[in-house]
Parts: sequence; structure tokens; C-alpha cells
Amino acid sequence: MKTSKIISLLILAAAFSWTNVSFAASNKTANKNLNVTEDIDSLGGNEELMEMAQNIKSETRSRVVQERLVPRRNRVEFGLSYGGVIGGDSYLRTQSAGLSVDYHINPRWSVGARYYDYANNLTSEGQRVFDQAAAAKAAGTQGYAVDIDYPKNAMMAVANWYPIYGKTSFLDMGVTQFDLYLLAGGGQITLSSGTTGLVTAGVGVAAWISKHLSARAEFRYQTYKDNPVTGSRQLDTGVGTLGLGWIL
Repeated sequence: MKTSKIISLLILAAAFSWTNVSFAASNKTANKNLNVTEDIDSLGGNEELMEMAQNIKSETRSRVVQERLVPRRNRVEFGLSYGGVIGGDSYLRTQSAGLSVDYHINPRWSVGARYYDYANNLTSEGQRVFDQAAAAKAAGTQGYAVDIDYPKNAMMAVANWYPIYGKTSFLDMGVTQFDLYLLAGGGQITLSSGTTGLVTAGVGVAAWISKHLSARAEFRYQTYKDNPVTGSRQLDTGVGTLGLGWIL
């Protein structure tokens, strides 16, 4: 009987101890959860963090525009070009070699002067007509004039506007800056019959190989009146050129 009482007291003591340990652990967990909750709740009281969170908008887009590789303000550029003429007199095939100088007022605008020297060859149709006229003359029959008024050279003043520029990777060898530009101008063209007025407008692209050297491709529309034997006529032509520029 005495032994049974001692065993009962030991079991009761063990149960009491386990209850105290569980209660302490529960309090510790509750306190930890309470501290985490308080930390989270305290974020709402931090005005700086709340301001930053409110200013972040998922629909906002950021745009970074880097400066141009080649600064073009109050700078002079010289150029060489070579190209061909599309349209005009169907009897002629005309090519041009050109010199240019441009003064860059700022990165958007420049003004300049162009000079072109023309080389002319007969097309297959022109050669056929010329050969017929020469044969008729040699036979002593009534000949006729070949209706050709070919260009010799031209000079003009132009204004250039550069609305678009960007950068691209060229054959994985490096990054190249390019400019797209529009141009318009006028001047005079010297033909075999004399000198007449010329108006031009076009578009071009310049790719900067270095801070001084650029490669250029340009296409221009130009119109003028020639004066062949049969009378004056309006010629509308296209001129495509490739060239190099050197900016000081």
C-alpha cells in the first residue's frame, strides 16, 4: 500500500512537469509569432518604406538614351561619294563622282555644299540609234540627229536634318552608331547644251566607323530641264550614292 502511494505521487509529479514544459513552449512560440506580427505591422508605420512601395508601379517603363558616340556641334565634315543615275534620258547611262562639305550646327541640323562630276555612256538603245544615224550619214542618205543632252557636272547647296539615331552590332565585331537623315537643296547642273537649275531631295544613312570616319549611303530625287535638239523637257531622275565622310 505504501509502495502504491509512492508510485502515484511520482506519476503525478511527472505529469505536472510535462504540463509546465508544454505551456512554456507554447508561450515561447506565441511570443515569437507575436514579435513577427509586430515586425510586419511596424512596416506600415514606416512612412519612407510606404512611400517607396506606393511609388513603384508595374506599368511604368524606364528608358535610357546614351549620348552620341560622335559629338556634332560646330564641326565640319568632308566627304567623297560615287554613284549612278536612275531614269532620265533613256539613251544614257550616267555615273557620278562627288565631293561634299557639311557644317554641323548641332546633332540635328547641318548645311553643306556638293559638287558632282558626271561620266556618260550610251545604253544599248542609245548605241543602236547612234549606229543607225552614223550608217545613214555614211550612205549619203538623209540623216537625223540623236536626241541627247548629257550632264557634265553639278553644284548645289543642301540642308540636312537628322531625326533618328541609334546603335547596332555590326557582324558581331563591335557596336556601330548610325544616323538617318533627310536632305533638301538646289543648285545648277551643266549639260552639253548649257547650264540649268536643279532641285533635289532625299534620304540617307551614315554609319560611324570611328569618331572621325563615317560610311554613307544616300538616295536623292532630282529634277531639271535639259535642252536637246527636239526641244526642252523636264527630267526626273533618282541618284544613289555610296561614300565616306571625315569629320574634323
